[in-house]
Amino acid sequence: MEDIQLRRYFVFVLLFAFLILIYFAGLALAGKIKGTVKVKGLRSPDNILVYLTKAPSGSMDLSKTNFVMDQRNLEFRPHVLPVLVGSTVRFPNNDQVDHNIFSMSRTKGFNLGSYKPGDSKAVLFDKPGIVELRCDVHAEMAAYILVMKNPYFAVTDKKGNFQIPDPNYLQQAGLGDLTDLAPGKYIVKTWHEKLKTQKKAAAVSEDGDVTVQLNLKRGVPGVLYK
Repeated sequence: MEDIQLRRYFVFVLLFAFLILIYFAGLALAGKIKGTVKVKGLRSPDNILVYLTKAPSGSMDLSKTNFVMDQRNLEFRPHVLPVLVGSTVRFPNNDQVDHNIFSMSRTKGFNLGSYKPGDSKAVLFDKPGIVELRCDVHAEMAAYILVMKNPYFAVTDKKGNFQIPDPNYLQQAGLGDLTDLAPGKYIVKTWHEKLKTQKKAAAVSEDGDVTVQLNLKRGVPGVLYK
């Protein structure tokens, strides 16, 4: 009887140790790419897209996404909105005047027509690329929707900080959790309408997160994808 109990005890200990090993191995095999963007020629390093040109494959459920390009105080909010291919973006008019949102971009051309405060319209973005937004009524209004091939992207904050993947942004957008990056080499790329695009290699090791710094200056940006 004691031998049976002893064997059961050893089996339990081995199983527990095995599960602990798998858990910590999983932690070691995942990481984020974090960093800071420094700029010359702009007042602030915010609203800069940082993304991976190629990332782990996998499908994401877009049925519960909540991408919104708001209109308030004669401004688009946010100025830069990255979304995944196949996403629908809502354009609510929360201003006190009529707006007429349109785009002449190759990625997605459309014209929503004039609509009143309190109304909202929506557009499906089914092709990757850059979409410049304008208002036919207010020429000073401009913003950008960046249609991405994968969810491994981030937009810099006011200090130029970013992390990929960005769990806060993904949860706010209704995309849920996203697996961290597996160990390997990745290409980090930037986009801003007034800054030269930069590419930089980043290697995620088995130890976890990696930190990179990007230095940008004014110039003509490149395309998102070739």
